[in-house]
Amino acid sequence: MKEHSYTIAEVAKMLGVSPSTVSRAMNNSPGVSKAVREKILDFVDEIGYHPNTIAQSLSRGTSNMVALILGDIRNPFYSDLAFYIQRHLTEQGYIVTTFNSEYDPDKEAQYMRIAQQYSYGGIILVTVNSEAADKYLTNMDIPLLMVNRITSNYDGSLVVTDNFQAGYIATRHLINLGHKEIGFISGHHQSSTASYDRYRGFRQALSNYHLEYREEYCSYNKDWRLETGYQAAEEYFAKDADSRPTALLLANDLLAIGFMDYCGSHGIKIPDELSIISFDNIEYANLSQIQLTTVSQHVELMSEEAARLMVSLMTKSQVEPKRIILEPTLVIRKTTGPCPGM
Repeated sequence: MKEHSYTIAEVAKMLGVSPSTVSRAMNNSPGVSKAVREKILDFVDEIGYHPNTIAQSLSRGTSNMVALILGDIRNPFYSDLAFYIQRHLTEQGYIVTTFNSEYDPDKEAQYMRIAQQYSYGGIILVTVNSEAADKYLTNMDIPLLMVNRITSNYDGSLVVTDNFQAGYIATRHLINLGHKEIGFISGHHQSSTASYDRYRGFRQALSNYHLEYREEYCSYNKDWRLETGYQAAEEYFAKDADSRPTALLLANDLLAIGFMDYCGSHGIKIPDELSIISFDNIEYANLSQIQLTTVSQHVELMSEEAARLMVSLMTKSQVEPKRIILEPTLVIRKTTGPCPGM
């Protein structure tokens, strides 16, 4: 059949269905049987019908496009979030575009501008850099949802883990194992509220259990990547043994796995010589050769709540800002043990 600039109404008439049925079939939305969906998709492919999503959005004043801005798509925690958020939104007929900011505040601001320029219906901000958001949020005129981060100038909707509680229960676990000298290794605090809140929880647990906080037991690095964890271990074991704690919290699982990679290649036994605990509970943490004790953020639940809230904001069924705080869970595996000498 010769290609022609058809409207959705014309396509629906030729098929003998309603325009909304054609739309649901093309967006993979529920409410259309498999047979009808396949019939519609085969037909639109045959006639070369391709709806102009942006034009449709402008004409009706709404859009089904969502911009998902991440800090580092290579981080399994972020990639899992992206996977589940996209799956939930796609099932409801939304189109998700993923942007990777690489922790760069200029890129983050650039992607938010792009979302506005191309009339996206909403933005989900899942990243660790607060600088761009704080400068740009006041100019946003489309629904915005923050996931896994809080900034000082933002009073809108968000979905986060209680990272203060995560830091607290991780430290308490080590204390209950008899550790009194505990350190904290992180990326850059100023660009990650999640990391800083975990650090505050760590400090609070030490205080509540009357243990001394020692700055020399802590280090702050450029980011939260695997290779950074390895480098942090090189620096850590270069210190005199008397200047090292018996247990460490690392601000995410990637840092911890990188740190453990160094330990494994240098004959350092975990947890016999050093206990390690971290945060996120990414899939790799449960590999048989790693078995990392960590604090879970429940990524699937976080994604589901984020997708549901984003839809509510875009359809205006949720008008007032909503803040969803998820409880973390301690997952005990094999990288934490009793304090040496106990």
